[in-house]
Amino acid sequence: MRNVALSEGELAWVFPPNSVSRDEIGSLEHTGERLRKIASILADGRAGWTGSGLEYALYPSGKCGLGGYAENSQVTFGVELWPPNFFEGDSAWGVEAEISVRCDHPVDCGMHRIERREATELSDPASAIAALDDVTAWLLRRSADVTPDEWRKLDPSAQAR
Repeated sequence: MRNVALSEGELAWVFPPNSVSRDEIGSLEHTGERLRKIASILADGRAGWTGSGLEYALYPSGKCGLGGYAENSQVTFGVELWPPNFFEGDSAWGVEAEISVRCDHPVDCGMHRIERREATELSDPASAIAALDDVTAWLLRRSADVTPDEWRKLDPSAQAR
C-alpha cells in the first residue's frame, strides 16, 4: 500500500469525475486540519504517514480509499472513507472513525478499539464527505474530552485483568 497526501493526490482516485464541489474539497482539507490539530495536542503526536492528516491509501489491487489518523504511543484517532465496491458486495459509500489503543499484553495482539462511529449506506460523495466531516469533528471533541493517558484505562481488555 502507498499513502499519498490529500493535496498531492487525485480526487478521481476515490470520487467520480466532477462529483466533488469546492466546498466539499474544503471540507476534506478541514478534515486533514482536524487530524493535524489532534496530533499537535498529543505528546510526540503524528498525523498520518505523510504528516498531512488525511491521505489517499493506494492498494496493490488498484483500489483506493481516503483516510488518516492522529496518534502517539498511547492512542490512535483514525478515520476512513471508502467508495462503493471497495469491499466486495458493498455498493454504498462508507465512513468510519475509531479511537484505539495498542495492546499492552506481554504478547501484543494489535489494536484495541475503545470507541467507534460509522456511517454506512451513504448514497453519494457529498453524503460521504459530510459524514467524514462529522466523525472527524467527533474525534476532535473526544481528544479534548479525554487525556491521552486516560484512553488506556478505558480499554476493556485492561479492565478484565
